[in-house]
Amino acid sequence: MDRERLVDETLMLLPTLMRLVERPSPVELGEIARRGLATDVQVSPGHIQVLIALTRGPRSVGQLAEELGVSPPAATQLVDRLAEHGMVDRHHDPSDRRVVLVDYVEGMHEVARRIVADRRRPLREAMSKMTDVEALAFVKGLRLLAESFGSAGEE
Repeated sequence: MDRERLVDETLMLLPTLMRLVERPSPVELGEIARRGLATDVQVSPGHIQVLIALTRGPRSVGQLAEELGVSPPAATQLVDRLAEHGMVDRHHDPSDRRVVLVDYVEGMHEVARRIVADRRRPLREAMSKMTDVEALAFVKGLRLLAESFGSAGEE
């Protein structure tokens, strides 16, 4: 196996994969604007991760931090920025008023679900061609790559 060739191929594929999670497309931005939400927001990959996590329902900042693999203060900063731009808000958990949950603002739920569904579709299609073992290996490889990039940024 030629590892250098695999590294080069991965490097070439990363921009294609990133287009799945980059800034919303012009069509998506139009939908967001029609809902009265900010469209000039500069979003980072961390912001996108928060928005993806929220498609599965409201989360506490601690839960978001754990899902994103960041510290609670870092998750708070991501949420603060999205809140400043009117995309998410905080509210008390009705079952435990001590817990503060982060969720989409009114009107953003459906837009976000549609955007994330559009980005999930090609991944789902590609992964449907993999065996379970291949899919697990693919995700494991991506995790190792992400962890490596994370540790490189800390050095």
